[in-house]
Amino acid sequence: MLDINLLYKQIATTILFYLRFDLQLHFFWAMFLTLFAVFWQPFIYLGLVATIIKEALDLWSKGHWSWDDVVFGIAGCIVGAYFVGMLS
Repeated sequence: MLDINLLYKQIATTILFYLRFDLQLHFFWAMFLTLFAVFWQPFIYLGLVATIIKEALDLWSKGHWSWDDVVFGIAGCIVGAYFVGMLS
């Protein structure tokens, strides 16, 4: 019989290896900023703009551009836009 605690730890370790906390932060930050379009429609681009500005600032200050952050930010924008479309 499989030990449930061991299985849980293995699954959590695998998820956190592929979906790091910083990537989750980019996803949810972009999604929640995009959700502001419920109040004013031009905010639909807010998550995408914030993602690009954040990565440009990282390029300027740290000297590197992270495509993982951009991909997760765009995914968050898409999910947020989907929810805004369902609410409209």
